[in-house]
Amino acid sequence: MSSIRLHNTSAAFITKALPWLESRYETISYLNPNNYDQYPRKPFRHLLAFGAELQVEVPDDQTVFNVWNLLRSKYQKDWLFVFVSYEAKNSVEQLESIRPKGISSKAATFFIPEHVWELTADSIHILKGEGATLIDEIQRATAASTTASHAAIEIKPLISKQTYIERVEQLQKLIRKGDAYEINYCIPFTGKGKIDPAETYLRLNTLAPMPFSVFSKWKDFFILSASPERFIKKEKETIISQPIKGTSKRGSTTAEDLALIKELNQSEKEQSENTMIVDLVRNDLSRTAETGSVHVSEFRGLYTFPHVHQLISTIESQLDNTFSAIDAIQHSFPMGSMTGAPKVKVMQIIDQYEAVSRGPFSGTVGYMDPENNFDFNVLIRSIFYNAADKNIFMEAGSAITYYADAAAEYEECLLKINPMIQIVSN
Repeated sequence: MSSIRLHNTSAAFITKALPWLESRYETISYLNPNNYDQYPRKPFRHLLAFGAELQVEVPDDQTVFNVWNLLRSKYQKDWLFVFVSYEAKNSVEQLESIRPKGISSKAATFFIPEHVWELTADSIHILKGEGATLIDEIQRATAASTTASHAAIEIKPLISKQTYIERVEQLQKLIRKGDAYEINYCIPFTGKGKIDPAETYLRLNTLAPMPFSVFSKWKDFFILSASPERFIKKEKETIISQPIKGTSKRGSTTAEDLALIKELNQSEKEQSENTMIVDLVRNDLSRTAETGSVHVSEFRGLYTFPHVHQLISTIESQLDNTFSAIDAIQHSFPMGSMTGAPKVKVMQIIDQYEAVSRGPFSGTVGYMDPENNFDFNVLIRSIFYNAADKNIFMEAGSAITYYADAAAEYEECLLKINPMIQIVSN
């Protein structure tokens, strides 16, 4: 492994690298931890992968058993960068997606990259492929603008506030009947217009830097994500999942911020959500774990981000040697924080009540490395863009429980979606 010292910081390098690479490569995956060094079990590695020695696309109408079996066949102890849409749930359980698409995307796409670089504060480690010549060219390029270069684009919800409230009340009737305990219900937002993906991502990351941030290009399809949440990680034989349940806005003063933290920590609804989701994740991990190894290493940890406070729990297990790394991902997918409990029943309810199929939203992006480790995020707080038809798609959701107040849940969704709308609309 060679290292190259940068002329400036890695952040300054990325403002040049993303537009430069986007104009030259069909496939890019950039994972950005945004210096969240104190995040429990560490955030994403700071990785930039591009070019494809091999790329596989799974159409969204051929998902049954394809996604995970293809991953198994293509992962050969090399770097593998992966996008899996929420609709790949149909490769885990005998489910189907009955709603129209919110945006056109594949069920999954993954590639073995030509180049993998790891960035530190002022250097790049070349983990695979070429380094010096490309890095020199990028450093001589002009940095991307961090101001809007596109016309304002109107982003609209596909359902009204009144419809949202009515559907939440219908979901609570199902909960009272015992059909479910918790249902993650989402509002889709759409728009149409041309954006510059690299510039848009850089602006989003400036406004909302997060520990599992992503810029991904898969030909004409782009993922611009400010995700705060890890789906699942493997370190040697340890499997780690970190669901987020519980969100509060930030206060305008220190006193208000502390009061909101106290309110979040004492909320009966948030405590109920966390308990249920932790139990669900423990169950998911137990399917591939050594007997007795599943445990909760942190319950309802309070973490603060630029726009919100969040409650994060950490659940860990040891992988049973009769299962592969990909088995561990498959048996936990989709992430329980974006479905609810009981998981299979709730996924069926989601298909019935949400306005469109989620597609890429609440899917995942991540990587597998040559040592059989992996790390994957949860695709929330994300802008999805299809450059071919100029469609823009994003969603926001929250957990509906017996205790939920529909109007408050709607406001929570707006709190989560506003940074993405602000970036595209201004």
